[in-house]
Amino acid sequence: MYDLFLLDTLPQQQTNIAPYTLNTQRVWLKKATKRNSRLAYLPLTLLAKWLNIEALKPVPNLGGEQSVALEAARIKSLSNAGIAVPTILAESPQALLLADVGDKEEPSQTLLDKLLAAKSVNEIDHYLQMSTQALNDVHAKQCYLSEAFARNILINKEGIVFIDFETDPGTYHELTNCMVRDWHCFIFSLYGKLSTRDPHIERLTPALLHGLRQSQPEVQERFISTLSRFKRLGRIPFHRLGSDGKKIAVTLNALSILDQQLRSQ
Repeated sequence: MYDLFLLDTLPQQQTNIAPYTLNTQRVWLKKATKRNSRLAYLPLTLLAKWLNIEALKPVPNLGGEQSVALEAARIKSLSNAGIAVPTILAESPQALLLADVGDKEEPSQTLLDKLLAAKSVNEIDHYLQMSTQALNDVHAKQCYLSEAFARNILINKEGIVFIDFETDPGTYHELTNCMVRDWHCFIFSLYGKLSTRDPHIERLTPALLHGLRQSQPEVQERFISTLSRFKRLGRIPFHRLGSDGKKIAVTLNALSILDQQLRSQ
């Protein structure tokens, strides 16, 4: 049934990913995309080189059938390790059919959406604690994610589910750097999106400190070693460069605080 649905639906789908209802079950069809231009990775490549932070070096999305096969392999590998990821219902060289990770009574939401909808400090703390613990659990199993952004962390009634595995950082980085990269993706995505929300920003730094202090020693040590290098960016007046610049300024200030606090523990 699933294989036939994938083959029948794939030629008609225009977008990269789209939801469908199949016999009352919500599913997602994710098709192959074009490979990202190498130029898209140039700014981050240069930044990683200038700051001498190996974990920041970009991991290219190969696109096409390669990315589909890679995502299928990564989902299966992470699932076998006991990490919550979507279930593959059917696959072809051009696409994957994935089960929705929520249900009718309680649909899943991204971590970002949950945080933005939180009505109390306790709720904010709860979702941040859930996500940092889940990230540490992934690393404790000697695994890593692909793009550990807040938008790729879903929350359902059972807990955290990770999505989006079109890249494999392990092809380009050794294991500890893959884990450090997860933390950087996670942190940058949260500060960037929550930079104008005072209650969230106030709770985010303590939550990250707690999560990082619970991380594996080698991950924590490597992560701390990267923080002081971001101080080179302090010479640039990002706060004067529009809304995106202000987000960067908030993030850099937070990284400086994390550096001070983690080194003083």
